[in-house]
Amino acid sequence: MTREHILIADDNESVTSALAVLLERPGRTTIVCSDIESAEIMLGRAPITHLVSDVQFSGPFGYEGLHFLDRVRTRLPECRIVLITGQASDALRATALQHGALAMLAKPFDIDELEAALGTTDHSDSGDYEMKRVAPLDEILAGGYLDTAFQPIVRMTPGGTVAAFEALSRVRGDWAGGGPAELFDYAGRVGRLRELNLKAVERAIESAATLPQSASIFINVDPLAFCPELQRVIESAAARAGVALSRIVLEITERSDFENPGTVVPLFDSIRAKGIRFALDDHGSAYSHLSLMDELRPSFIKISTTFGTKLEQDDTHQRIVAHMASLSRDFGCQTVLEGIESAATADEALRLGVDFAQGYHFGRPNPAAHWRAEHP
Repeated sequence: MTREHILIADDNESVTSALAVLLERPGRTTIVCSDIESAEIMLGRAPITHLVSDVQFSGPFGYEGLHFLDRVRTRLPECRIVLITGQASDALRATALQHGALAMLAKPFDIDELEAALGTTDHSDSGDYEMKRVAPLDEILAGGYLDTAFQPIVRMTPGGTVAAFEALSRVRGDWAGGGPAELFDYAGRVGRLRELNLKAVERAIESAATLPQSASIFINVDPLAFCPELQRVIESAAARAGVALSRIVLEITERSDFENPGTVVPLFDSIRAKGIRFALDDHGSAYSHLSLMDELRPSFIKISTTFGTKLEQDDTHQRIVAHMASLSRDFGCQTVLEGIESAATADEALRLGVDFAQGYHFGRPNPAAHWRAEHP
């Protein structure tokens, strides 16, 4: 029989904790979320069969639970939904039913009443009970959830050596929401991508303390994180970790746009004056920041893995990479080709004039301690 997956969404932790206990049954998984945004992420990560959601959350839109219900019905039409509220009324109940809820229960309610509304059945043959809690962003920022792995960037010369490492955010332990992509998606949904990105930058620099001193450190930075606090975070973390600012390369991602390109230019100059360099990420698959080339003056342009992987087998990709390498030289930049997975691809990248390369052929992402042992 199909295992039941009950998603619980309520910004009152005492309510979600109590429901997770009261709904404990063999053959069932409950997933506890403190906001609509994390609950929506879980819709794509687990086979949700039932939803128990509050009507009102602490966000700015009022009856967020009703709007969330509409999205659930669109994505999971068979999901059985029960709304709960501390402000029940006949009008609100009628609206909830119109939106597709099976019932709306007034807090406090009896657990048997909730089970009846959910229409759950005996699934004890589907295994033991499991409860997952999706930690909210405040807890993630304050706690030890963020970690960093490093992937080598190799100089494209015969017998090339490791010249740098890219810092890649990882989620430490078991965050039920998923991995780094889901975590940054979650931060963006709640309007706090800048906070998370600044914390990730700080964590990356601190984790780089034990890397070989000769290696540069590429750190992904979302354009939304370019604010005066970014420079303070970098300088403070670098001082604590003993990392020279001249080793840091800020790799500007294409996740979002700069809020105000005109006001960010002085920040570019201030950061560059500290010896920190810039790189443009995923060149070839996105071009939205090329208009800032003169102001940004990147030292590196990273060519997307789209063109790097199996490069030697695709004439079109070879011409594109050769053109990008030539264009980068015209701008006074060096190129980093991503997605190198074989010696044959590495040889082709060298032939085409690429300066640096990155990919599984040279090493998978690993903690700093791993690379310190390999490159003492």
